[in-house]
Amino acid sequence: METGEVSSASKIERLNFSLNVLRSPDSRGGHFEYRGLGPKGEVIEHIHPQHRHEVSLDFTRIELGIRYFMRNALALSLDLPYDIKNQKAWVDFLGRNQTPENRDAILANRDIHHRTETYTGLSDFEFSVNYYSGNLLRLGEKLVFSLGMSLPIGKIEEDPYRLGDAGKKHLHIQFGTGTFVPIIKFQHSIKLLRKLALHSYVTGRLPFYENGKAYRAPTELNYNFGVRYRISNSLALNTHYTGLYQHYGYWDGERDRNTGLIVNALLFGASVSFWDRSVVQFNLIQPLGQKMLSEDSDTFKRGLTFLLTFSFPLL
Repeated sequence: METGEVSSASKIERLNFSLNVLRSPDSRGGHFEYRGLGPKGEVIEHIHPQHRHEVSLDFTRIELGIRYFMRNALALSLDLPYDIKNQKAWVDFLGRNQTPENRDAILANRDIHHRTETYTGLSDFEFSVNYYSGNLLRLGEKLVFSLGMSLPIGKIEEDPYRLGDAGKKHLHIQFGTGTFVPIIKFQHSIKLLRKLALHSYVTGRLPFYENGKAYRAPTELNYNFGVRYRISNSLALNTHYTGLYQHYGYWDGERDRNTGLIVNALLFGASVSFWDRSVVQFNLIQPLGQKMLSEDSDTFKRGLTFLLTFSFPLL
């Protein structure tokens, strides 16, 4: 999810840094399962009665942002994210009476699919060229148009569905797409009253080819709009409706069942300015709903998300 804030950087500030910390501590997912894994690694089909794989994810992202103004209206940006993903996995036997042998097979099958582990690493960097235009119609407008590209830094995985069907250990969590992905951003802000402004933000990520492991990432569209009210020169409050539309990803042409969803949420935040044009911003994102595009898909259902940003000029 994006915050939807239009940059307020001064054209005098040639070099700006930001540090973002995002926390999403309670995303949950799961699915019904009927297979097991034998002592020799053979897949056992149709273990009865049915059970469930349950998974939770505690996600943290720490991101350094760098923005350099080449000219008054033209800037280069580079975002460098580092992710921490704490996963917990367990089996819900649904109160059924599986035999001890079947329970052992069920737990062994869980361990090749989902494990209680922590995964850390760099995610794909994002580089962009940003054009800033202000006061277009003399209405206090700000407009930012960005063209960029993700840089394939994050670790990628083999096809988890193919490995799972073969009874082999695999991982559904990835840290990148493994490809250069074009990114288009559009931000707009306009003053409605002296202390009230309307903000909108759209970001599109447009993967167009498979990576070296035959995975093509899903097309994504982030969007939001809302208002910002400035209480004083140093304090402002904001609220936004924000959403994500994610199309399907594909493993060697086969649909990735963990992709394809629509997420809607409300964002509430506050920002405080201090020192020499430095800003601290806190945002809280409350999900309103999440819907998969296909009934046979499943992914983590997102919980409450917190975002803390500290931005400051250096030159």
